[in-house]
Amino acid sequence: MTPAETVRRIAAEHLDVSAARLEAANTLREAGIDSLGAIDLIVAIERRLDISFRERDIESLRSFDDLAAAVERLLTEKRAGS
Repeated sequence: MTPAETVRRIAAEHLDVSAARLEAANTLREAGIDSLGAIDLIVAIERRLDISFRERDIESLRSFDDLAAAVERLLTEKRAGS
């Protein structure tokens, strides 16, 4: 599973919406995720994947692609540190 698929799956579960609804959304806002919802989603992703976003990462997240790229980078860093 790609980071993008993982992010959308976690988002769908966390928000209790269909993955199809999230597939059609380009931005978090289009998916109905406001800033508080985005923080909740980030916390859910951190817990599920055992990673920690940096503040500068969080500030730049506008889309699922942004979120997936950050997740991929953090997972790569985690594997490299193991």
